[in-house]
Amino acid sequence: MKPFSIVAASVAAIPLLLSVVAVCVLADAAVGGDPFWHEPQLTMGEAAALKDRATMQRLIWAGVDPNAPTHVRADILKSHDIVVTPLEASVGTRTPTSMAFLLAHGTRMDRHEQDVVTCLATEDDAKEILEYLQKNFPAEQPDCAHVTTPW
Repeated sequence: MKPFSIVAASVAAIPLLLSVVAVCVLADAAVGGDPFWHEPQLTMGEAAALKDRATMQRLIWAGVDPNAPTHVRADILKSHDIVVTPLEASVGTRTPTSMAFLLAHGTRMDRHEQDVVTCLATEDDAKEILEYLQKNFPAEQPDCAHVTTPW
């Protein structure tokens, strides 16, 4: 093979290779994949536990119910997978940031949920959350011995 033929074949191979890669990326995107990010999407509970307000907002805009219990993968809140409401997951941050965001964007806190969140915050010694709850949802301290909490 002549040197000119080798150079010509090499030059032609580059656009061909780039075309194949582009087709693969577009095919992955067409089925909902993200070619640059292969981590699983966060659930509402995971976003609350990580104080990720942008993801919480995106999920709310997408129609996700901010009151529904969601799966939280191991090592985000606990060493094992758990199912909690986003408000319960927000206690894991030990600050009221996620909780306030959720409540301002459609999350409801009935008396039962308030008791669970209060007992979780008491158990985790999350003083900022307890202060936030007392200021915004004043109520008698629940008897945490009789309240079932997810952790």
